Amino acid sequence: MTTFAADHETDRQLRELDDRTRTAWQDYRSSITELAGVEYEDAELISWERLQQALHDVAAERQRLVGAAADDDSQN
Repeated sequence: MTTFAADHETDRQLRELDDRTRTAWQDYRSSITELAGVEYEDAELISWERLQQALHDVAAERQRLVGAAADDDSQN
């Protein structure tokens, strides 16, 4: 794969990760928006854990992509 094609693919994947981050936050907010009291507290804890896992997964994937891109650049 040419460097341009690899860069284009990495950029596309990074945009997808940005979309996943936005979606994770939207899911979190929508899961607790209309709740109150104990119902809110219970749902918020679960939703927060889900959000943190999603953000962790995205960060790990981003690090893998950025690391792979850096490795490709150092070999050229």
